[in-house]
Amino acid sequence: MSPTRRSLVAALPALTLAWPAAAAPSKDLTVRGRTIYSESSMVMSMTPDGRSAVTLRFCRFPEAGMTWLWCHVVRDGQLYAFTSHDLPCGPERLAGQPDAAYRAPPMVASLVRTGGGESLASVRIEAALPFHRSRAAPHGPGRAAGRFSGVFTPTRRLAATVNAGRDEVYGLLRAEIEVGGRRLVHEGAAKFHEQRQEGPRFEGPFCYSWLAGGDAAAATLLTAAGAGGGWQFGAAEDALADMAIDSPAAARRADYRFKSGRRVAGDLAALVRYQIPVYDRVWQGSFVRGRVDGQAVVGVVNDWTTAPDIYAAARARAGAL
Repeated sequence: MSPTRRSLVAALPALTLAWPAAAAPSKDLTVRGRTIYSESSMVMSMTPDGRSAVTLRFCRFPEAGMTWLWCHVVRDGQLYAFTSHDLPCGPERLAGQPDAAYRAPPMVASLVRTGGGESLASVRIEAALPFHRSRAAPHGPGRAAGRFSGVFTPTRRLAATVNAGRDEVYGLLRAEIEVGGRRLVHEGAAKFHEQRQEGPRFEGPFCYSWLAGGDAAAATLLTAAGAGGGWQFGAAEDALADMAIDSPAAARRADYRFKSGRRVAGDLAALVRYQIPVYDRVWQGSFVRGRVDGQAVVGVVNDWTTAPDIYAAARARAGAL
């Protein structure tokens, strides 16, 4: 470790946490299927070697007075996870404001955005949470204390629409992490999103992915209606016309068809697969590494599986072309 890295890690304060007793079953079913305003904001990042990853996500339901908080840290294949869908939420709307600070007291976690959209300057993330050392963590506090603090620096914005009301911005994250009795400095490709919507969340099936490597980056979304998002290769962006990807598995093939007529394909291998409880079901996440169009990439592929089968339908469309 270099002197600079050593001094940064040593500067982390001693980790002392206080947290509530084990949570009761989540009340997230109270917003299931409801047509009410909600907003989410998230930073996710992964190092090029796939050894370290960080995610922090807030989803606010101001009218329901409810915040969902997701936070994950990966180090050398070990996952530390925190999930709570029962945290309070004020009536204010943060998404779309010039600056915004997402928090969910009494848990110690924050995502503070300076600027927004084309004017996004930075996003600072911090958390000190009682994680579960598990790939299938329940709601509420675990017994593995962990904390991190970092800054997301934007480099470019995806122009293609992933989902209505959603901004996707690529960049870099540098964070200081203490978890599992270890301290480290994380430096990796990252992405930030902020999304507003009026419709219900987690209704139809979807497969979302963020991938990055070299001068390439992508945010894509496969749903029953088709595909959205796109890839950036160097300074050029290609919006998706359609895509196909294998259903959730340790290894997956992905094929992309762009509006320009170009086609690329890749193979992705899961380094860590995990679950998050949502309503009475589970959302499936994976941190991945692979190659797309010959470019080494890392990132995430996340799935919400329910009828209809979007994977088979996409393969059928690809086969008919």
